[in-house]
Amino acid sequence: MKASISFSELQNLITEKASQAISFSYVDPKTVRVTYPLNLGFIKKDISANLIIKELKGSDLLLQLDAGFGSDTMLNTVLGLLKGKIPANLIEKQPDSYLLLHLDQIEQVKAVFEKVNISDLHVLSEGLEVEGGLK
Repeated sequence: MKASISFSELQNLITEKASQAISFSYVDPKTVRVTYPLNLGFIKKDISANLIIKELKGSDLLLQLDAGFGSDTMLNTVLGLLKGKIPANLIEKQPDSYLLLHLDQIEQVKAVFEKVNISDLHVLSEGLEVEGGLK
């Protein structure tokens, strides 16, 4: 069984839930580029980084952030911006710019993991696709 979500759906969901305008684009089957518009009044610039899918184990997704030299700084900044806007236990910062997402902390996603064994997650040109089977 396969299910997908388009980048535009994901962008709208994040904008609605976290009040952050973030856009996504395809890099390769395991990498998505995330772009955030930074507006500090006198400075307006798009900040981009690659999120690389490393491993999906149960409902935990291990990602690596690649933003070049400032990856850890960018990661700390993003996590600070999201604090209080997402479930507290959703994102766990790991060493070397890794993030562990506990997807079961999202109510809608938790319901999926209760009924489906997810075996793979990959990036398509227009969105994300998960593969799995019913429990």
